[in-house]
Amino acid sequence: MTQQTNDTLDMNVLPFWQWQYSQPESEGSNIGIPSDSIYPVHEMPDTIYRQSMFTDHLLQVDHATLQPRENRSAPTWVFFILLLIVGLQCLYFRIRKLRMLNLLKAAGDIRALDRLKRDSNLNFNYLWLPMGMLMVSPIVLLSQSMLLPDTGLLVNLAITAAAVLFYILRNRLFRFLGNIFDNKQGVSLYIASNYVYHQLEGIFVVVMLFLFFYLPGAKMVMLYIILVFLIFAFLIRFVRGMKVFLTHPNGSNFYLFYYLCIVEIAPVLVVIKWFLISKPIS
Repeated sequence: MTQQTNDTLDMNVLPFWQWQYSQPESEGSNIGIPSDSIYPVHEMPDTIYRQSMFTDHLLQVDHATLQPRENRSAPTWVFFILLLIVGLQCLYFRIRKLRMLNLLKAAGDIRALDRLKRDSNLNFNYLWLPMGMLMVSPIVLLSQSMLLPDTGLLVNLAITAAAVLFYILRNRLFRFLGNIFDNKQGVSLYIASNYVYHQLEGIFVVVMLFLFFYLPGAKMVMLYIILVFLIFAFLIRFVRGMKVFLTHPNGSNFYLFYYLCIVEIAPVLVVIKWFLISKPIS
């Protein structure tokens, strides 16, 4: 018979994972190895309060709540307006059977302008009008995004309608001056030359507007490129128009030439003054 000694492990007692928890029996039960004998006790430090550095300071908190993140992306309606302008440009080119090369030639040669007028059947004044409208719309979109960025589609439509009306009245004034000074053909040729340049300007601006709105970090660069191009195109168009008018028979009337210059330059001066007032230089 084997006799057990005190230093022999008794296999009949409870295994080690059922040893009693080291608390009074009324507060616990057999849960296994006591955790207080394995892990050291970590005493949590008391909460430390420090005085805010902004207390009694000039830099007080203006917005204590969360502020919404600024959304710098272009609204959805801008994309649809750009697609609409591009679609109307393509439709007008197809209906009038225009070619970009013919437009470029007509911008520099009066005979090419006559051929463009004949080949594209642009014998009536209202057939030229879409060229001006498709130039006005992208410029209005650009101006609205810079001067009135918080406005929406309705404001864009209202400003575009007003700009188109002003454009029509401007051409009416040109023709009215031509009737007064008995030089209808010279003024008509001058307006046709302006339409060709406006068509080219509209194509360039609407292409650059895609980069202006949707190329990250290049907004101001595209703006400067568009402004430089418009200024350069205005100078070329003005000089070319005056040359076309003055080289036309009976186009040497000084007073008519003087009034045409006023009508051309006055709106530009008004736009520049409005821009300076809306965006003062600091």
